[in-house]
Amino acid sequence: MKRQLLIALLLGLSTSICYSQVKINVQAGTGLTGITKNENYNVNFGYRFGLGVEFPINRTWSLQTGLQFLNRSYSFDERATQILHVPSVTGLEKLYHCSFNSKINALYLQIPLKMAFYLPFDSQCGLQFSAGPYIAYGIGGKSSLNWLLATSESINTDDLTEGSPNTSLEQGKESHKTFSKDGGLKRLDIGLSLGVDFKYKRFFAGIGAEYGFLPIDKEFPKDLFRYIFQEDQNLVSPRNIGVELHVGFCFYAGK
Repeated sequence: MKRQLLIALLLGLSTSICYSQVKINVQAGTGLTGITKNENYNVNFGYRFGLGVEFPINRTWSLQTGLQFLNRSYSFDERATQILHVPSVTGLEKLYHCSFNSKINALYLQIPLKMAFYLPFDSQCGLQFSAGPYIAYGIGGKSSLNWLLATSESINTDDLTEGSPNTSLEQGKESHKTFSKDGGLKRLDIGLSLGVDFKYKRFFAGIGAEYGFLPIDKEFPKDLFRYIFQEDQNLVSPRNIGVELHVGFCFYAGK
């Protein structure tokens, strides 16, 4: 009886494997990447390449995973002018002209794990909706910061405005590894991934969106300019966000 049950189980398993052939795909894409909770950094274009594996459960549902190499990038290029009054000297003002240029590039290896639902239009094409978590780990990238600070003083009264010879100019430039231990971003990122693909035979094209649950940094200035001028010392914990477009080709394992 046990032998017959084992044979029946093996036959059923082999039939299921033959019916549900594993699909492998290669894909590439680009999109916009950014971070939340920050008022300075803007979204930039990023890119990704990946190898995916799809395990069909039935004709409608499947499980998707794989390995992706992706780039996330965000930057800002802004200028600001700030006037500070010196309370100890009547009418004395300090004028700050500040310019910042910064770019953060981060390279990740990412593993998605999504459930997918296929809606066929006919025997050759259809739409596939997918959703699930992802886990990513930062492996490289470089970040840069260029700044220029010009400071001047003037005395403003009702009938007099004088410039002061005490004018200074400071500038600096620095770069560092994005995930360095000294002030770099956190390497681990876990989040949610959503997507929809149009499939035609073995080709597909689609759009996806991602939202990170883990902060890339727990002490990130909400507004860098106000933080420098001591006006807003709020620190935030930004998260990765992104929207991407991709194309790809799939084939059956063993064929």
